[in-house]
Formats: sequence, structure tokens, C-alpha cells
Amino acid sequence: MANWAKLQEQLTGLPVVKRAKHSIHFDKGNGEIVANFSSKPCHYQDTDGLWKPIDTKLLLLPDGFYGSPHSDVKIHKDGRVKAGGYQQKSALVAAKEGVVDGDKIVREFKFGTQYLYMKEDGFRQETVITRPPTTAEAKYLIASESGELPSKYKRSDITAVDADGAVHEFVNLGQFKKWLDAAAYPVTIDPDFSTGANADTAFYSAIPTRNYGASATLFVNPNPIFRFILSSIPAGSICNSGTLKLYQADTLSRTGSATATLYKITDANGDWIEGTQVGRTAGAGEPCYNAKEADGAGGVTTAWAGSVGLGTAGTDYVNTSLGTCSINYTASLGDEYSLTFTSAGLTVLEDWFGYATNNGLLFKVTSGIAGWCGSICSSEHATEAYRPVLSVTYTAGSTGVPKHFLHYARLRSN
Repeated sequence: MANWAKLQEQLTGLPVVKRAKHSIHFDKGNGEIVANFSSKPCHYQDTDGLWKPIDTKLLLLPDGFYGSPHSDVKIHKDGRVKAGGYQQKSALVAAKEGVVDGDKIVREFKFGTQYLYMKEDGFRQETVITRPPTTAEAKYLIASESGELPSKYKRSDITAVDADGAVHEFVNLGQFKKWLDAAAYPVTIDPDFSTGANADTAFYSAIPTRNYGASATLFVNPNPIFRFILSSIPAGSICNSGTLKLYQADTLSRTGSATATLYKITDANGDWIEGTQVGRTAGAGEPCYNAKEADGAGGVTTAWAGSVGLGTAGTDYVNTSLGTCSINYTASLGDEYSLTFTSAGLTVLEDWFGYATNNGLLFKVTSGIAGWCGSICSSEHATEAYRPVLSVTYTAGSTGVPKHFLHYARLRSN
């Protein structure tokens, strides 16, 4: 179950002074405040306008569905899922009544298991099948739908991934059945929807037309990108320190290490979005290695300003290091990589205080071999403790104070 804000309280052990949609702020007791930011929503506003921690644990509702206070998504033991006036359901073959397990409902059926998850920002479904279905069985794997999905949600394409990592994007039942007949089992079918509020993704040069916005892990080859919204820190505040914490997503057993450097993405690329795919062809307007905005069919609508994969210094990203860290080629799941922001990095963060969006950050391997670094966990990762965290220590200021005075004050204090 996701309860990221509560986890930060336990780890920090300091009094909470402020909550916001993507952040939690703690009083350090010396005039400084430390704010931890998540790309995922971590708080919701209740009916009184108070921000409360999101907990995705499913609770029984009066109508027999299960839900969570932060969300309008409702899930039933019979497999129905509702959001506003929208409803979907996978009939499945000989499906049993689901069992509630924390943040999900688990349904067993004739040749597999379905998992219906409550998310911080929407809904995720996984249907795992253990053998090829017959033609009659296959049609029940695809959910029937009624009503309109609320406009705040973005739907991911229906895909299936087999045991060897092969991906099928659902177009029609005939093609789906043909692919399933040749697949390696088990196969996981995954239709989701979310608000798309979180923002981290990565690109893979070997598969340049695919988007990874909804993936739980991000390739380090060639360059993940992140956006943390710092609007909950008042404009005019002084940024005293900043740290980006990332976590290893796989196990590696090679010799050596690499150096990764953090850069600011340029204004020309600053309006990138995350996308909704899990290693599938980028949808219209979504980014991939080849494009800032793909056309939805493997082509390019808008290219990156400089070159593919944000590869051109000075054009795709500002060629000033905001911080570095070492990445080992021998690593285990959950190993932490911590990038401490330089003075140039603190200035970038400070410029983003009080604003509802920003250009975001590029994480780029600048020495060593990127491909040997494996993957890092994204904001979609099931383990909250492995999700990226931006931690910013600041001294609160007032809106409208000229920046050059703030920078002068910080230099004087050092």
C-alpha cells in the first residue's frame, strides 16, 4: 500500500509544518525547513480543504465497492471498476469473487489471476494468464466499457507482455489471439488509467520509438528525466541545500563504476510530458528517444531541440553540472544514489520555487558505460521507499524579493 508521506515522516522524525499535493515539509528547528518532493501525489484535499496523506488501502463503501478517500476510483470484488460515470469489467472465465488484499483486489479465474490496484493517481490492472486461451476465452480477457472516462485521466493502451519480455499492443482480437498462441507464459495484460500528474520517464536508444512514462523502472541508458513541482515553497525563499535520491532497480554483477551528472533541461524542451506507456510505442504527443512529441504511429511530430535522446549539450540541456554521483556496476535492488546539488544547482531549484511547472532535470552518464548501469526505480515503483525523492532545505522568504538580493544573502552567509 502506498503511504509515501507517512514513510517520510518516519524517516525524517521532524515535525510537519506543511503538506502539499506532491510534498511534505518539516521544521528543522533552526529557521530552516526541509521539504521532500515526490513525482507522485502524496496528499489529497479533504472536504474541509485540509491536505491529508494518501493511503491506497482499499476500504469498503456503502454501495459494496471498495475505494480510498483520495480517489473517485471504485473497485468491486466482481471485477467492476468505476470512475465517475465510467465503468469497465473483464468477464474472465469461471472467475471467483475477488479477495481484498491491501490496495488491490485479487480475482482467480480458470487459467490465471487478475489484480485490480488502487493507485495514488488512478487505477492499474494486471491480468496474468498461465496458458494460451481458446478463441472463446480470449475475448473475455479484454474489459468491456461503458460511459466516458473523466477527462482528468489519461488511458494507457492495452498491452500484453510475455515471460521473455515481448510486448503486444492490442489492436483487435484476432491479432491478439495469434500473438498469445506464440507467446512465452506467463503473460501479463495491463490496461491502466491515471491523471498523469507524475513526471519521470526515460528513453532507450535500441528501441527509439517507445515511451516509458508508466514504467516502474527507468533505463539509465541513455538518460532518464525528472520533473518535481516546487510550487509549495514560497517564491523568494532561499535554497540552502538540495539532494536527489535515486534507487537501483535491478541487480548487477560487473566490475567498475560510472559517473552520472544532473543537468537542467533547456527552455526549448521544457514542455515535455511524461507519457502513459510501459515500453510501448509512444502515443500522440508523448516523448520517446526520437521525439519530444511522437505522432502515435512511430513517427515524429516535434523533435527534441538538438538531437535524439536530448543528446546535444547547450541545446537540449544547459551544459552546467548541477551535481554528480557515482554508480557502481556491482549493485543490488534498492541501492541509493545521492546527488548533492552544487551552487549552480541551488540557483536552478530556487528559480523554480513558487511555480506550477519547470523544465525538469536530465540524469546523464558522463563517464563509464551507461548500459552497464542497469535501471533505477521510477515514481511508479510499487515500493514507496525506492521512488525518487528530491529533498530541499530552504529558509522561507516572501514573494517578490529580487533574486540578486537572495543570492547575495546566501553568499554572505557562507
